[in-house]
Amino acid sequence: MNTTHPKFFSNIKEEMKNSLQFKLGIVTKIVFKKMNAQLVQEGIPVLAEQLPILMVVYFQEHAMTQQDIANLLQKDKAGIQRSVQTLHKDGFLKIESDIEDKRKNLVTLTASGKFVCERIQSLVIAFDNRVMEHFTEEERKTFMGYLDRVAAVAEK
Repeated sequence: MNTTHPKFFSNIKEEMKNSLQFKLGIVTKIVFKKMNAQLVQEGIPVLAEQLPILMVVYFQEHAMTQQDIANLLQKDKAGIQRSVQTLHKDGFLKIESDIEDKRKNLVTLTASGKFVCERIQSLVIAFDNRVMEHFTEEERKTFMGYLDRVAAVAEK
């Protein structure tokens, strides 16, 4: 997908093409598409969109509720619940009722989930390195700083 081609999105006004939302949307779509292809190539049956859920659970030292995951990722609980169910069916997550509150489910990784998270981490780092090798160290720091600043300003 060549976003600089003159006919690409030619019907969209210039100010929209250069908007933060549009540019971030294009970059996100490309990154997810590439990551999904790499996951398929590696035989990992997980979508890039599901990675944040797995990683949040992976890096926690205790079981989490689906609401905890939704809060951390700033996503709606229903969407998280669907992904958690899919990851459970695929054998990566274990879902158990909370002993203290039966209305809540606690989510942890299975052994298979831990293994796949470790593989995913190395894929993410390799992908990041492939992209960032085109930038100097200073450009990387500046770029990441800008992304952090955009997130902070947008959350206000």
